[in-house]
Amino acid sequence: MLPRGTAAAALDSVATLAGRPRPAPACVRPDLDGGGPGIALVYHQLDQSLPGQGWDALAHGYLAASAAGAQRLAIRSPGLFGGLAGLAFTAWTLTSDPGMLPAVHDTLVREATARARTLGDYPHGTPVRTFDVVSGLAGVGAYLLCRHHEQQTRHALRAVLSALVALCREDTGTPHWHTPASQIRDAPTRQEFPHGMLNCGLAHGISGPLALLSLALSTGIVVPGHKDAVTRTARWLAAQHVNDAHGPTWAGKIAPAGRPAPSKLSTTSSSWCYGTPGIARSLWLAAAALDDPALRDLALQAIRAVHRRTATRVDAHDAPGLCHGLSGLLHITSRFAHDTKDLELTRAATELTERLLAPNTVTAADGPGYLDGAAGVALALLAAATDCPPAWDRTLLLA
Repeated sequence: MLPRGTAAAALDSVATLAGRPRPAPACVRPDLDGGGPGIALVYHQLDQSLPGQGWDALAHGYLAASAAGAQRLAIRSPGLFGGLAGLAFTAWTLTSDPGMLPAVHDTLVREATARARTLGDYPHGTPVRTFDVVSGLAGVGAYLLCRHHEQQTRHALRAVLSALVALCREDTGTPHWHTPASQIRDAPTRQEFPHGMLNCGLAHGISGPLALLSLALSTGIVVPGHKDAVTRTARWLAAQHVNDAHGPTWAGKIAPAGRPAPSKLSTTSSSWCYGTPGIARSLWLAAAALDDPALRDLALQAIRAVHRRTATRVDAHDAPGLCHGLSGLLHITSRFAHDTKDLELTRAATELTERLLAPNTVTAADGPGYLDGAAGVALALLAAATDCPPAWDRTLLLA
């Protein structure tokens, strides 16, 4: 993806972030967000890119330490970034061994099936944490989709997909996945949306379920109403875009139809979590599943517009991380550039890499975390600088 000199500088930066091969700790935090699984994914990706240097042992050491942490804390939550699904995903990515961490996988299958049944029975008006990528069924489903060829896992995956299909329907013009004000935990957001809200983002909104449903449809894992749900949701999301001087963009959160909107809606976020890049990528995946040229063109124009927009300003999203910073935008841009061979996006990926490589962009204060810290930065740089497939980004539902 990068010119040779920029790629070499990126690899040097990753080497600095990673340190040298060394013994792993015996027990670490088990969450993907800020714990050992994200670090294990970095060392695994380093081993894939630079084999034979000792990174594989360190990756497995952090996986074992993360499993010890989960056992010590008696983690039961299935969530992808704060619960067991991130640990299970890391184990699967490192080993492809269905016998690895069997208790974790079995717990996930049971929890996912039960939660899918609950959401499918009562889908109208629900907190985003029940269905989103970070804590909800879309994130758990991202892991289950990796193991869809296993009968037990496929049964749980189909339950999750069926629940999300039900979630994508409407009741008197309001999507089931709207969040009533009473279910909004954040007080400022609740005041901003006194009649509830519709979250469009990839991390916490409907773009996450849409991405999972689209990837499953493209894989051939289909449940009743599946294609209609992808079509309906993608068209709804496409209809919410607005155009500024640079092209299509989205607000991260909007009011339900017929309800007053906040006086100011931010449509300039350039991040994975809430911004146009994540929404555009979800629509790109839907376009691939549906073979829809209009959706594909909207997604491509939107990601191009992000870079034209950010070239004119320095915004709050100059943090380095994957979630709401430069690394997330770099990786989404790299995915689009790889898929389209678009020279404008390839140049943008190079420019973003150079911004990440600037002195003091990543500091000790950012921590080692996956979403907001050094692990995510290292993974995005490795993906841009090498030919090694970034299988880790299934956790972001980007591919």
